[in-house]
Amino acid sequence: MVLQVSAARMSNTGGLSHKMPVVPEELLSTLRQEVFALQNRRKELLARLEETNTSLVEVQTLLTRKTSQAHTVQNLLAPVSRLPDEVLLAIFEEAVRSQEQGQVTRTEIAISYTSHHWRQVTVNAPRLWNSLCIRAEVPIAMLQIYLSRSANIPLTIEFRERETAWPGADKRSMAHLGSALDAIWPSVPRWRRIVVLHRSYPYFTHVFRELRKVAPLKMLQSISMKSPGVCGPCPLLLGDSAPALESLEVEDMPLPPPVTQTFDAARYSVAGLTTLRLRVRGMRAGSSHAATDPSAFRALINSAPMLSALEIYGQPINFGQERANEEDVLSLEIPRLRTLVLHPGTQHPHDLRHFISVIKAPTLRHFELVYPDNTPPGQDVSDLLFDPFPLARFPSVETVRLHNAVHPDTVAASMNAFPVAARIKLGSTDASYLFENPTFSSTCSPWTPSHIQHLTVISPLHNTLLQMYEWLLSAASQGHRLPIITLEGPIRAIDCPEFLTQLMKLASCTEVRLCGIDLSMLDRSLVARV
Repeated sequence: MVLQVSAARMSNTGGLSHKMPVVPEELLSTLRQEVFALQNRRKELLARLEETNTSLVEVQTLLTRKTSQAHTVQNLLAPVSRLPDEVLLAIFEEAVRSQEQGQVTRTEIAISYTSHHWRQVTVNAPRLWNSLCIRAEVPIAMLQIYLSRSANIPLTIEFRERETAWPGADKRSMAHLGSALDAIWPSVPRWRRIVVLHRSYPYFTHVFRELRKVAPLKMLQSISMKSPGVCGPCPLLLGDSAPALESLEVEDMPLPPPVTQTFDAARYSVAGLTTLRLRVRGMRAGSSHAATDPSAFRALINSAPMLSALEIYGQPINFGQERANEEDVLSLEIPRLRTLVLHPGTQHPHDLRHFISVIKAPTLRHFELVYPDNTPPGQDVSDLLFDPFPLARFPSVETVRLHNAVHPDTVAASMNAFPVAARIKLGSTDASYLFENPTFSSTCSPWTPSHIQHLTVISPLHNTLLQMYEWLLSAASQGHRLPIITLEGPIRAIDCPEFLTQLMKLASCTEVRLCGIDLSMLDRSLVARV
């Protein structure tokens, strides 16, 4: 019954059936043939591609080999390739030695990446790898490379802050420091020099606290500490922790007091110290945290009986309290001192006269007083160079350097203070005062050419050279032995024409040497006769 109804409906609607398309069998056959052909074509192309890739690898390998050979031949043709390895190594060592201290990109690393030959020379040269820099940018693996390549030679260990400061840098430096110390502790017996350059006082104290734990540092000879921002005294090694220490340099930090809370009445490890260098940049005495109390300075000097060289730059010691009670001030005895270098950094230092008045150095051989290149000359101390007049305070000085330190009315005193000086180095202004002074040229002055073996003048003016020539003529007429003259640059361009004339006059009397003077601005034919 249902089927009949459906059939009736379909007959009424005309039906819902669709007519199927008719596909020829020839079309299917054609398509199959085309697919088969394309598959074969793909197989052929893949085979050719594989063959091409294989050829490409072979060509690339050959190209790399030939390029390397071409570079090798090109390097062999370069003049530097004709140098023996010993000469090449000497050049590399000078390049490494003269590179800027603390730079992240090290010269020895750059050289080792230049060529295979250079790499072989550098990697097997321990002296190129004897300076380790501890800073956050230097990976621990790099420190281990340096330790390995430096073999067993003495080391310089530098502790430095990041090249570029950023928030959180101090924490990063402290974290890196711990890992770095763990890596380098086995090399402690080879440490010869330590440099700490950091503005974080906790960093400083942590370094030296760890050093005290691994002491003694038997080979350590030099410590250098520099910090523009530290607000505490420089830490020092104690007792016999550095028995071979010879040199101590402290910059922009005060010396520690003789007694500290942590180490009551401790003896600093400076018994063998021979060189002490104190430096403060851009400050006035007593106006900075970097000024050392005189009691701390005296305590360190008294703990270093072997001290032979004392260099003071700027005004690192505040003698204010001592200057206020000069009647009760004791002399500063340095019996073995042979070199005294004073660079006040200002024309009117606060404590220079006081310092010179209390120092006792009977064996002093080198005296140096250098003021900045300003006019008028720096503070006059000529009266303090006698103890008392006419007895020279430093009678055995053989080498003198005075720069902007001589006054027109104290020429005789400045010269008589060094009666046996054999080597004299003068600034331009000092030389002009000396040679224009008639007393200096007379036979009454004990400072005669008979004592002088070598006289150096820095940036001399042409009229000073004329006065020197007249002085040489006078000395020769009196039968004195004439000194060797060294003229040190730079020379003002305006003085060049007259300089040549006066230079030849001096050369006619005695041996003349030039230092730091651009020969291109001079007549080479004239210079060749000097």
